[in-house]
Amino acid sequence: MTKEIIGASCGTAMSAVGTAIQPSEVLQIISLVITIIGGLVTTIFAIWGWWKKASADGKITKEEVDELEDIVKKGINKDEDKK
Repeated sequence: MTKEIIGASCGTAMSAVGTAIQPSEVLQIISLVITIIGGLVTTIFAIWGWWKKASADGKITKEEVDELEDIVKKGINKDEDKK
């Protein structure tokens, strides 16, 4: 699953670059909206994958919640590095 998230993050980064170099303001706005949606889908996919794995045994433990926190922090750090 990690490979898919990395691939999706790279796609979001390429979309962000494409947005920045758009010559038209209208196209920039459209591209920005699409980029934001792509980033949200990537984040939701990562959280869904975590939830599916964490709830497989019928309960979610403190360690699994900490794992989710690490996933979210890594995603935030990757987004900050792209700026």
